[in-house]
Amino acid sequence: MKKIAFATVVTLALAGCQNMAVVSSNPNAGLSSTGKPGMVSFGLQNTDFEYAAKKAVQEFLESPYARKPGGGRWVVQMGEVVNDTTFRIDTASMTSRMKIAMTKTGQFIFTGATGTERTQFVQDSRQLSKSKMFNQKTVARNGTVIAPDLEMLGGIRQRTLVDGAQKQQQLEYEFDFRVVERDTGLEIFQSFIPIEKLGSNQNFAW
Repeated sequence: MKKIAFATVVTLALAGCQNMAVVSSNPNAGLSSTGKPGMVSFGLQNTDFEYAAKKAVQEFLESPYARKPGGGRWVVQMGEVVNDTTFRIDTASMTSRMKIAMTKTGQFIFTGATGTERTQFVQDSRQLSKSKMFNQKTVARNGTVIAPDLEMLGGIRQRTLVDGAQKQQQLEYEFDFRVVERDTGLEIFQSFIPIEKLGSNQNFAW
């Protein structure tokens, strides 16, 4: 009888360990898109991308390089954002939020002619001048594409730590974004945003 009782206690204890809530350093982690309490997981969620994007843009806008010397808007090329995590991540979940926030300020405009987000549209439009099908007054003219002033690029990294008792694990994420100026090649801004998640070693994000 004692053996049965002991086994029951162990089973309940293990179950409690496995159901241990994941705690995140993201202050908005527990909120869903509706503003109500939501699930917190080891993996990256919309609230993580939203938090990191807002913080990175805010830091850039507070820097002395956010405004273009002489006025006008910076033309920005989207560079590569490396996913250096164990998960399949669509990095556009992060960069799209950053682009929207930056464009709304009126200080930035993003190009679709160069960079990782260049579109086939611009390239195809250049070929129309060779076709007799198209009114040549309406096709793209030489010398009209605007070159980017800046490139925005970066990476998302992850480390997994397990405590000595093998009971808890902590995932450390790093959102690292940089801005490089075209003419000088200088890195004029960098934002480094960590997010840590702590929970049971019995639960996994993968």
